[in-house]
Amino acid sequence: MNSTATVAFMLALLIMATTSPVSAQAPVTCPGALLQLLPCLPFLTKQVATPPAQCCSNVKQLNDEANTAAIRQELCKCFKPAAISYHVDPAVAKALPGLCRVSVPVPIDPKIDCNTIS
Repeated sequence: MNSTATVAFMLALLIMATTSPVSAQAPVTCPGALLQLLPCLPFLTKQVATPPAQCCSNVKQLNDEANTAAIRQELCKCFKPAAISYHVDPAVAKALPGLCRVSVPVPIDPKIDCNTIS
């Protein structure tokens, strides 16, 4: 898998990895998740050295919203092609969880099968 796909996968795992209590909000969708991650794009494409505060805030929110295996799997499938399209840098994407202080219990691995995410 190429480096862009790796980054997509990393983002998907970041956002989908943890479980949270079910929220009263509508379920997160692929287009909605991508919009939430737009503030991260300058960082993910190496235009800025650190993720903006809004990026980290949105990453944390998405992580909380990805509260079922089905949602996490769908977001994984959503982010893989998006990372390719936006030329996301895999190493930078891998660093995002730590920089945003979001715990990702699932390894960031470009070879992961999205269907195996629980």
